[in-house]
This record gives sequence, C-alpha cells and structure tokens, in this order.
Amino acid sequence: MTAVPELPEEGADAPQDAPAENTPVDRAADDDAVFAQLVAGFDHPVDAEARSWPAAEDLSDLAPVARPRPVIKPLPRIQAIAPVDPRNWIPEESSEDDHYVPPPPPPLPQTATATRLAVAAVIVGVALTLYSAFGQLPGVGGMGAFLGIGLFVGGVGTLISRMREDDDEDDDPQRGAVV
Repeated sequence: MTAVPELPEEGADAPQDAPAENTPVDRAADDDAVFAQLVAGFDHPVDAEARSWPAAEDLSDLAPVARPRPVIKPLPRIQAIAPVDPRNWIPEESSEDDHYVPPPPPPLPQTATATRLAVAAVIVGVALTLYSAFGQLPGVGGMGAFLGIGLFVGGVGTLISRMREDDDEDDDPQRGAVV
C-alpha cells in the first residue's frame, strides 16, 4: 500500500530541512509528485482505521437498513382480441357508390359596380405607378406616377368606405333588454 504524504497545516511552521525559498518551479514539481502518488494509490483499498475525518462525521451508523421486498402477484393474462398480422390484412372491397361527393359550392355573390371599379382602380394604379417608375411612357413623363398613385389611393378609399358593418339594424341604441 502506498502511503499518502501528510500535507502541513496552514499555521504550521515549515520543516527544518526545507529550503528557505520555494521557487514556483520547485512547488510545481512537488505538486506533480504528490499528484502522481495520489493517482498511483487510487485503486488501493483504504484502511478503515486510517480515516482522515473525525469520528463525529462518520456515517456508518446512518447506513440504510434493508427492507423486506413486497410480494408481487402476477396479473392473469387475458387476450381480448386475436392478434392480426398487418401483412395478411386485406381491406374490404367497396363499391364506387360509397365515396363522398360534396355538393356544388354556392355561387359567388354579385358585387356592386362601384366595388368592381374600385378594385380595377387599385390594380391599374399599382401597374401604372410601377410602369412609370421602371418603364417609359412616351409623352406622359411624371404624370403617370402621379395618376397611378391617385388611382390607388382613390380605389383603396372607396373600398374602405364601402365595407359593411356587422351591426344589426336595431332601433335600440343602448342594446338593453325590453321589460
């Protein structure tokens, strides 16, 4: 068994044979030697009598006590459904009449003429603004962009003003109960 060297306590005086000055190189060599001793003695068993802690901190009397294991009864096996191999499963044949055919969708509601014109003004306004900004309109100059922005703003304003409100046409402005 390899003995672990005792390290001096912090308040203890230096040993008599130690040099007066410890250089950092000497300390590093000593640390490496102590570490090598600790690693070499790692797998050796520790003597129970040579413990390095006080007896008041010994936890041997606090070891857990083995409890008897409960008896576990196995549950009865019940097979409710016969096992089916998914590789042998064949779906039932279905006739062509069994599939769902959705009803035709309702027709789109008719839009008012003012709404159609407002949407057209928005589309033409964007196209005219982009074409006048990136293309060339002969004889129009900067008026194309001005006209395109005006059409866009007018179309958006018309669409916003024609939006429906979800308010019911009630005569009671307080929306209270009638007693």
